[in-house]
Amino acid sequence: MKYFLLLFGSLTMAACQNMGKRLGNADSASLNSITTDTAEWITYTGKLPCADCEGIITTLTLHQQQKNPDFQFKMKETYQGMKSGKETTFSSEGTYSILRGNAIDPNATVIQLNPDKDRNLQRFFEQVGENELKMLDKDQHTIESSLNYSLKRVP
Repeated sequence: MKYFLLLFGSLTMAACQNMGKRLGNADSASLNSITTDTAEWITYTGKLPCADCEGIITTLTLHQQQKNPDFQFKMKETYQGMKSGKETTFSSEGTYSILRGNAIDPNATVIQLNPDKDRNLQRFFEQVGENELKMLDKDQHTIESSLNYSLKRVP
C-alpha cells in the first residue's frame, strides 16, 4: 500500500506539472494580445495582494525577440506598507511559455513564467480578454478571493 501511495503521488505531481500544452512559436504568434509581428514589449501592471503588507505593485513586461525563439519577460514587484516603513522592490527576468489549457478550462491561454526553473520560481497568469492577465495559483487554478489578482495592460 505504501508503494502504491508513493507511485500515485509521483504520477499526480507529474500530471500537474504538465497540465498545459505548450504552443509552438507559430501558434503562439497568433495570440495578438501577447505577441505581435513587431515583437514589441507589452506591459501589464496592477496591485496584487500581500499577506504582510498593504499590497504589491507588480509590473510584468512580455516580449518575444524576432531572432530568438525564446519568450522573454521582466517583472518588478514593489512591496508597499511594510512593517519596516520602507518599500522593498524586487526585479526578475527570464523566459516564459504560452500554454493552452489549465486545470479548469482546456481552452484557456496561460502564461507560465520560468518554465525551466524550479516549480517554486514559476508563476502562472491566465489571459482574460485582450487587456488583462489574472494570476493563478501554482496548480493553475483560479485564486478564489474577493481580492484583486489582475494585471491590466498599459496602453
